[in-house]
Amino acid sequence: QIVDFIIKAVVSTQSTGGGQVWDEIYKAVDTSYHIIGGGGLTVSAAGGWLMGGGLSASARQYGMGIDQVINFEIVLANGTKVIASQCENEDLFWALRGGGGGSFGVTTSVHYKLHTAKPFCEAYMYTTDFYEPYYDIKTVYKWIELLVDSIPTLDRRWGGYWTFNTGILYFEGTEDEIKSDAFYMRVDAMDNMEISLKCAATYFTVRGGPDDMTTDETGYDELNIASRLISCDDVRDDPDKVKDVFKWMVNNGYFTFNYIVGGKMMEIAENGTAVHPAMRKACFQMETFAENLIQKLRDEFPDSGAGFNHAARDEPEWETQFWGSNLPRLETLKKTYDPDNRFNCWHCVGYLDSSCGHLLASYLVLIITMAAYLY
Repeated sequence: QIVDFIIKAVVSTQSTGGGQVWDEIYKAVDTSYHIIGGGGLTVSAAGGWLMGGGLSASARQYGMGIDQVINFEIVLANGTKVIASQCENEDLFWALRGGGGGSFGVTTSVHYKLHTAKPFCEAYMYTTDFYEPYYDIKTVYKWIELLVDSIPTLDRRWGGYWTFNTGILYFEGTEDEIKSDAFYMRVDAMDNMEISLKCAATYFTVRGGPDDMTTDETGYDELNIASRLISCDDVRDDPDKVKDVFKWMVNNGYFTFNYIVGGKMMEIAENGTAVHPAMRKACFQMETFAENLIQKLRDEFPDSGAGFNHAARDEPEWETQFWGSNLPRLETLKKTYDPDNRFNCWHCVGYLDSSCGHLLASYLVLIITMAAYLY
């Protein structure tokens, strides 16, 4: 299916097919508009990334992926095709925006908002005294302290990713604007910290455009990723605790890959979409690759939750950690739209172990139903 565009008088939107990935979408949008998409180019634009929330380097400025959706076209478990939006099937529209991919139906199309294309800068920030043992690097601690101190009031035009010795950050603005930003100047003034800066006319261009956009491998069995949300309340109320936890992680495993979040994301009501309410209050999403690091975050921040897009495949108490207080409503809607649990997938709403014999009948009915719709 070819990406098609619908240009309307009030808002520009993009229709995205159910199986299309961000590499295709970015190239279709090109430099004409700015779209809030995933960092991984092989990730589906209408599936799990979106329905799990849709984190993006532009989320602090424009909101998450789910905040960009105009409507979904979806085939339900009974074989009917419906539109879910703020005007039609509103409860289903709510559930699809953060309730997890694969739970309520088969998405065949999504309409996204498009935004005016504006200049973007990519700032790669890194320590120059990087060596083992990592905890002996004074710059690492200074970088952590600067991030924790800055994030509550950080200009929302900043977004992107960071580790304990790097920042891969994006800024919506010109070179002059980023260089006059207080956070940029503080990083630039640090000893043993360098900034490699690249600015361009659009986000698409600064990432490399149609020929040079790159992506990491986005899935393999050995990746033991897990995530934890750190609320802005914790950062503001007890910044020393947050710094100490991060420094403990430096000393006990070190490797993470994290998001700075907040900004526009926090303007949506905690129950306005199905994503965990903690996502609407967070300043950081921490991502770990070792069990001791994620368990430290769970122990120190027990009232938070996991970021669904990067959650552990063996997350304890996963339903509560993925959806928090939104879980009961999701469970009710699951029974409404999929009463026989035909859409059963790992750690989706209503998940049942596939070893249960009674699921076989549901799978057979689903296959027959979808075959009838397709043919």
